[in-house]
Amino acid sequence: MSDQTTSSPPSNRPLDQQPEAWGAVAPDYHAFSANVTWTFAEDAARLVPIGEGTRVIDVAAGTGNFTFAAARRGADVLATDFSPGMIEYLRAEAEQRALSHRVHTAVMDGQQLDAADESFDVSGSIFGVLFYPDPDKGLRELSRVLIPGGRAVVSTWAPPPRGEIGRIMADAMAKAMPNMMPPAGSPAWAALGEADAFRQRLLNNGFARAHVVELRHVWVFDRLDSFVALMAKAAPPAVAMSKAMTPEQRTRFRDAVVEDFRSRQGEGPYALTHEGMIAVGTK
Repeated sequence: MSDQTTSSPPSNRPLDQQPEAWGAVAPDYHAFSANVTWTFAEDAARLVPIGEGTRVIDVAAGTGNFTFAAARRGADVLATDFSPGMIEYLRAEAEQRALSHRVHTAVMDGQQLDAADESFDVSGSIFGVLFYPDPDKGLRELSRVLIPGGRAVVSTWAPPPRGEIGRIMADAMAKAMPNMMPPAGSPAWAALGEADAFRQRLLNNGFARAHVVELRHVWVFDRLDSFVALMAKAAPPAVAMSKAMTPEQRTRFRDAVVEDFRSRQGEGPYALTHEGMIAVGTK
């Protein structure tokens, strides 16, 4: 496996499906994910057999939480993402963690992996497939590259209204921009559905067996100002939302988030709960 970097053409897709948009937020996304997604990535690495020499592909790897969890266990990991900026950040992080000998990187579309059939023991996508234009195609690719009997581990967020951060942001947006119409229906990333539907989706896309584990983790922090600042920069849709606001609206949004926490949790420490699901499929 060799390191690869390719460029991506301009896209008219939504921001969360644009490689350059994710690359632009890589450092802030990494700071945010260090508090949110890494706990789920560690759980994912415990739910599949990973040891010395295990061949792992991490698809839509982002800044590498699952990659590093697998590499620390002795796996040889190919970390892929459609964003060159994310891959550059992951590669630098692997060097800093002294894991470059176990981590290889490549820019790839998770819906069409440039990888041979039956070439990995474990495939994973931690909070990646849920953002694909075609999640089923992404799941089929995770199955295709596995050896017979290989395992895939895939995570998604619990659908609304269970996500606490979604509720906090929606309430703050309503106060900052009271005349804005709320979005109709569930967000696109909720398409993987509830646990039973998530499991069935794996069974429909190349897996002989599947089960789903539902998890809850907490992020504890002391400084609300730092949290609010990071929340507005950690993902392309959040950046676009902030840019669309006037300075007055941004102030109202910030004040609403701060008041939400302080009205419930006083002067801190503050706790934010995240709920997710991890599916494990056997080919």
